[in-house]
Amino acid sequence: MRVALVIDDEPAICWGFQNLLPAANVSVLTAGSAAAGLALAAQHTIDLILLDVRLPDASGLDLIEPLRQHAPRAAIIVMTAYGEVDVAVAAVNQGVADYLHKPFRLNDAIDTCQRALARQQAIELAADSTPDTDTDPLSATTPASRPGQLIGQSTAMQQLFHQIALVADSDLSVLIVGETGTGKELVAEAIVRHSRRRDQAFVAVAPVTYNPSLLESELFGHARGAFTGADQVHQGVFEAANGGTIFLDEIGDLSLGAQVKLLRVLEQKTFSRVGETIGRACDVRVLAATHCDLSQAAREGRFREDLLYRLGGVILQIPPLRERPEDIEPLVKHFLNLAGYNLSRYGLPTGLLDDLRQRPWPGNVRELRNVVQRAVVVARGRALLLDDFTTPALPLPTPPQAELAQAIEQWASAQMLTTHAPDAPPNPSGHIPLFEQFMALAEPVLFRTVLEALGGNRSATADTLGIHRATLRERLARYGIE
Repeated sequence: MRVALVIDDEPAICWGFQNLLPAANVSVLTAGSAAAGLALAAQHTIDLILLDVRLPDASGLDLIEPLRQHAPRAAIIVMTAYGEVDVAVAAVNQGVADYLHKPFRLNDAIDTCQRALARQQAIELAADSTPDTDTDPLSATTPASRPGQLIGQSTAMQQLFHQIALVADSDLSVLIVGETGTGKELVAEAIVRHSRRRDQAFVAVAPVTYNPSLLESELFGHARGAFTGADQVHQGVFEAANGGTIFLDEIGDLSLGAQVKLLRVLEQKTFSRVGETIGRACDVRVLAATHCDLSQAAREGRFREDLLYRLGGVILQIPPLRERPEDIEPLVKHFLNLAGYNLSRYGLPTGLLDDLRQRPWPGNVRELRNVVQRAVVVARGRALLLDDFTTPALPLPTPPQAELAQAIEQWASAQMLTTHAPDAPPNPSGHIPLFEQFMALAEPVLFRTVLEALGGNRSATADTLGIHRATLRERLARYGIE
């Protein structure tokens, strides 16, 4: 029979493992403190350790190495009630077998224990047959601690934290997928913060904010005389970030020409400035993010399929807020603290959390943050009320759909007759594609209408339209909308 050591100051946790693990042919020792746990590890042969992060006399993370001195082959599972990405990273980087977030179902925890023991048995067999081989590829020096900005106690977020921990210290490209407002850039920052490149340059770029004709120049630089106005050599983002990390937000907006050069960077670690033919070495890790379906974009020819495969080696999916209502409470408290609200004095209005958990949150965490910040401003230093968290209805005008559809149909038919006259080439020189003509007419009206309806609030406008704030800024500037 194998032996498990449970180190936790919660008697109920210890009792649960004592009663369930023996059925899996595992006997259980329990300790309520770090000192007691170390003493038991020194006295017994331990195969499995279940370790709470917050113990009354020490941090469980600080206990990992001392425990390994007494039980070098024991599988270690870390348990914590605090949903912090830094805890997950620190645990994984110290080579723990798994990570449990409290509260957990004991039956699920038993399954985790059995998997950890099976993995440890395989490692022991490998170590016995090849004693000079390093069998734990996850062991590494723990990075310097820094408060995390990602908040979440849900199972989905805990899984995301664990995935961040696994990929952070590699050089793999990562594609971060999630709806607008879910925190894609925060995930990128967390990866960088725990990577070997954390002390090097980190540059976040939103391709949509650049003039399309100058995007390649901004990303890769240009030679003098490369185009009209290029009076001097320009160093691009990839060259400036050499040795560090680049975060490409909304990668789906990247032009096809820039996609070709990005693919070259990823595959060959080289690039060329606009107007040059020589290749320049480039050691940059690429993190990319999107809220759209890149597979569909690839099928439609708007995104290179080979680039998608190259970027999608590691895909991190951020769940929308509506699918993880258990994260509402920690997020609300986090945003209230950031806003300077005295939570310990005033507490939360009765029924607030239940109300917030029922909302659809199309703008996700960003929308929740805005609602909380607005409530604190409205309260003006008093205790918050439930009414402070109401969101004003959006008085968006509803166009007559039939008339609108008929007008579009007539316009498109007229354009098609002009564009495809019998004696006209399919795409004469200088011709603007039909879709671009339509968007140039429709977008200014749509953006101006929504912006005015929302009182000029650009964040709310971007959330309502379902686009990134950087995309909105670029479009407003393009159409001269103040």
